[in-house]
Amino acid sequence: MKRTLCAILALSFVLTLSSMAFTFEHLDRDDLFSPEVIEQEKVSEWAKEEIDKAIDAGLVTEHTSDYMTKDITRFQFAELAVNFAEKATGKEVTPAAADTFTDTSDETVLKAYAAGIINGVGDVKTFAPDDTTNREQIALMLYRAAQYVKNNGGKAIPDMGTDISKYTDRDSVSLWAKEAVGALANNGVMKGSSDTTLSPAASCSKEQSIILVYRLYEVVK
Repeated sequence: MKRTLCAILALSFVLTLSSMAFTFEHLDRDDLFSPEVIEQEKVSEWAKEEIDKAIDAGLVTEHTSDYMTKDITRFQFAELAVNFAEKATGKEVTPAAADTFTDTSDETVLKAYAAGIINGVGDVKTFAPDDTTNREQIALMLYRAAQYVKNNGGKAIPDMGTDISKYTDRDSVSLWAKEAVGALANNGVMKGSSDTTLSPAASCSKEQSIILVYRLYEVVK
């Protein structure tokens, strides 16, 4: 009896399915995802190739893996720089004391400070992790990260000089950043925002920062 009932139910299910018409409609990405999700996933077309390579190399970090067109914060760049330093040396950085800064005790920031990559702002006990940063500030932090790599068994940046006289806005580069900007520019890491300008005070997005880190990694790996 049970077998007969099961057979009848199965046949009924098959007949029901056979009478149904299925249609499939192509949906655009905008229909599948909210504007927020699309913005979160967006990477500029010009950046995609190097971003993909940076991801493959393990250079994209937890807090730089989304909203890549947004300006990067000091904390996020510290995370990128420390990750770069550890990958380039194969060694983990020992963090500074937890009370180094009054506004953050994040281990990544403390590692960046211990490695000489970052300093405090204004009051040296303040790091301002959520503040955004600019191209010349990032150049200095990245240059310091490269020096850390060299001093800890890694490969040094080739000595290509620090001259930036070919850039029309060279006088806009702060004195404290000229060596770093020059070294990175002359090694093809920090390319000008055009063939003749560096735009040192311009903001820097996550994707731009990741690309700088990737290019430097290719130089010293």
